[in-house]
Amino acid sequence: MLDAHRAFETPEGIRLRLEVAGPLPRALAWLVDLAIRAVFYLLAAFLLDQLGKFGHGLLLLLIFFSEWLYPTVFEATRGATPGKQAMNLRVTMDDGTSLTWGASFARNLLRAVDFLPFMYLLGLLISLTNNDFKRIGDVIARSIVVYAPQADTSPTYHNPADTTTARSLPLALTAEEQRLIMEFSDQCDFLSAARQREIANLLQPLLQQQDDAAITTLKQYAAWIKGAQA
Repeated sequence: MLDAHRAFETPEGIRLRLEVAGPLPRALAWLVDLAIRAVFYLLAAFLLDQLGKFGHGLLLLLIFFSEWLYPTVFEATRGATPGKQAMNLRVTMDDGTSLTWGASFARNLLRAVDFLPFMYLLGLLISLTNNDFKRIGDVIARSIVVYAPQADTSPTYHNPADTTTARSLPLALTAEEQRLIMEFSDQCDFLSAARQREIANLLQPLLQQQDDAAITTLKQYAAWIKGAQA
């Protein structure tokens, strides 16, 4: 089965799961952006027509620069054009980080190639050959179009038996190891229950415990470390 989700882990250990956008929502976003630009060009044409040939020249320059700057600026500064925002999409780098100016310029410059021979036919064919639905511009820029991440509403772990009663460490740990235990305790309220258990179970050989019991013990170790530092 086609897996349209991509997982990224931040330096803080928080795992993000993003859903890759397919051709249809991207095409709808392009139509919305096209409609926005069309209205803008019609208004500009009406105003500049009063200037005769000079105004016509300005209109052509306006259209030329707008076609290139409109998607580039919006994607580099906001992560999405108004059309993509309307479809709940955003453009990121392959690793889930914000799109850079260089990548935004590259992916939009290559729209001219993706458009060939007409209506982005080449870009569509290329996007259907890879799991991330990347057109040529995305491949070169190392970018990806995903659905904008929603706020995580998954329940966090709150064990009624949990206590912050300090428990001394069973053996000497380095300063870095102690810092990691404290960071885990501080981040628990921002991690899902499954993620907390996954991390705590990595220390099963040391704790001789797993799942909820391991989480509680790590929090007690953290309380002892903080008390010792104080």
